[in-house]
Amino acid sequence: MYVLLKRSRFAWPFFSGFSKARRYSLHEAEKTIRETNHACLDSRKRLVVEISIHNESDDELLFRDVIELGIDKAYLDNLLALVQHTFKEILDNVSSEDAQRFIASLQAALVAETRPIQLTEGDQVSEAPSEQKVDSAHSTAAQPAPADYEEPKERREAAQTTPEAKPEAAVEEDAKVAAEPPRRESRQHEPTVEQRHRERRHFAPIGIIRKHKRLLTGLVAALLALVCVFGSYRFFFSPKAAPQPSYQSLVRGEKYIQAAQGYPEKRSAIEAVLVTDGTTTQLAKFQAKFPSANGKFDLAYAQKKYQVVITASQKAEMTRVRKSKLAVAYLKTKQYEQAEILNRDLNDQDLQGLIAIGYIQTGKFDEAKQINAELKNKTIDQAIQTGETYQKAVMHYQSIANDKTKSAAERAQAKDSAASFRHQLETLGE
Repeated sequence: MYVLLKRSRFAWPFFSGFSKARRYSLHEAEKTIRETNHACLDSRKRLVVEISIHNESDDELLFRDVIELGIDKAYLDNLLALVQHTFKEILDNVSSEDAQRFIASLQAALVAETRPIQLTEGDQVSEAPSEQKVDSAHSTAAQPAPADYEEPKERREAAQTTPEAKPEAAVEEDAKVAAEPPRRESRQHEPTVEQRHRERRHFAPIGIIRKHKRLLTGLVAALLALVCVFGSYRFFFSPKAAPQPSYQSLVRGEKYIQAAQGYPEKRSAIEAVLVTDGTTTQLAKFQAKFPSANGKFDLAYAQKKYQVVITASQKAEMTRVRKSKLAVAYLKTKQYEQAEILNRDLNDQDLQGLIAIGYIQTGKFDEAKQINAELKNKTIDQAIQTGETYQKAVMHYQSIANDKTKSAAERAQAKDSAASFRHQLETLGE
């Protein structure tokens, strides 16, 4: 895994102490967030940073949040605690199982960066089976004879008497035994009539196969011909379905509509990618093909249609980033009071500075001074002084333009001067 950190795009130059977007390892990102937070605490400034965690192999977006630095929160010193806080307080629509699964994978990736997994030796091939076979063979060979086994009479007598000590009676007995016909016991191994019938019945199909060999050969050949014909038809006439490209390859190739058609569950993620990395034209085409409340809001902001942004905010999913965009829309439509109310939830010092500039542009210097009493920013102080000077000039030349005792030329010149200073005041800070 790796981390991308981006400074808030709403930051004014006097709040831009944080570096531009850059790729970090997990531990580098954790250290950068911690050190920047401490620096903001020391300078009494706040900074909004977008953090996103991606998969190393395919750059897939795994996690995204907007954090505020310059606040004394313990979870900002630890990346794992930061992700846990996000899932608990902000991304409450994510299931606990998915959150725990991602936290476990993040923890494993953090450990892997410091302690790489060592390769283990392969499993040793066990010789137990062969040893068991050998032991079994030995045990089988060494088994004693069954208990009911009776050794033949001749073998017992041969073991008891040696040829040298054999008496005459024994010799005569042996001759009688040799002269006798074989016993019926030796015929026990001959097959009976029933066994012969069973063998005939068992081997009867073989005879049929041999008898009808030509017929079976013809049937097999016909079956193979049918298979070949059917397979050829499928090959030449049936359409071949190409494998569907992966989601990552489609997004990398900027085929966003095709990706949304093939992976409908990823449409919200594709829309987020278009907002971050795509163009306004691509976002407009995607919104026309797959309209959504979030897409309407993001497209209106990209097209600078700020009044539409305000209207679309009533149905869109208002994340922290979209709330910041809504506040900018209020600023652009000169609705500074609404922007200030919204910023009470965001608590963004960059946005607060923009609101102060907006009050200056409309001549509401008391409100701007009240905001800067908390910010204590020298640039805003200078903007207030310049704005007051422009306002006095507008009032001076407007009074000359309205004075009927002056000549027409003097009044026209004063009117132009008042309009020029009014324009300077309304564009102050832009």
